[in-house]
Amino acid sequence: MITLAHRCSVVLVETTEGGNLGSACRALMNCGFGAPVLVDPKISNWQDAEKMAVHAVPLLEAAPRVSSLMHALYDVHWVVGISARIRKHKERKAPLGPSDFIQKLLKIPQNARVALVFGTERTGLTNEQLGLCQDVLTLPTDPAYPSMNLAQAVMAVAWTIRMVDLGEIRASGQMGSIQADQERQIASAEQVHGLVEHARRTLSVIGYLDPQNPQLILDEIRKVFSRAMLDMRELRMLRGIFHRMDVWIERHGGPKTPNQPRGKKQYQ
Repeated sequence: MITLAHRCSVVLVETTEGGNLGSACRALMNCGFGAPVLVDPKISNWQDAEKMAVHAVPLLEAAPRVSSLMHALYDVHWVVGISARIRKHKERKAPLGPSDFIQKLLKIPQNARVALVFGTERTGLTNEQLGLCQDVLTLPTDPAYPSMNLAQAVMAVAWTIRMVDLGEIRASGQMGSIQADQERQIASAEQVHGLVEHARRTLSVIGYLDPQNPQLILDEIRKVFSRAMLDMRELRMLRGIFHRMDVWIERHGGPKTPNQPRGKKQYQ
């Protein structure tokens, strides 16, 4: 049986402390997870990581290293950033609590991959990194001291998912809708990112985006796509709409479309 833990990848971005990495690996092994993905780690003392990992050293040794967060997300379908940072405009990406996170996780098709993204110890995830996340999970800590140690945050999230796998935390609501969602072929984060970048070009040409701050609208568009949890049919339809706009623009004196005619190229 494929558990939720097997379908979730923990992504650690620019981790600086070896002890935190080792403790995170130990927490992941405790909860039945695989090795974390390390994005540009900044660790100077790997011996501390091995010391704190204890019997989870195999996870530490197996952890793949990539140069950027986007590289870590190429085959992922739902990206969740874990952040305690208060955002100026929460409505643009309203944070999920653990209960909402679990309910959404249970609706993800069984063949879909999930990335749980944790930022560096000192500053957490940047705005740019959060922009690549489809949702943000905030752990309910005391407002007097909301920031958690990296390894503790990894354990809190992994343990919650472990409790679901063990049946200690159960789904609420209609199981029928969850089962229906399981049949959809969800677009990956990379494919949705490609759609957003297509929108960036097309909307820039027609003057819809603010040249001084195009990311403001693009973040809103990404939020809409994320909420919809687009499947491949829907993604192809939207790419086709933008393609037809590009063709119309080219035929009326605008820039040449960068895309192949529809039907001659599989959109990525």
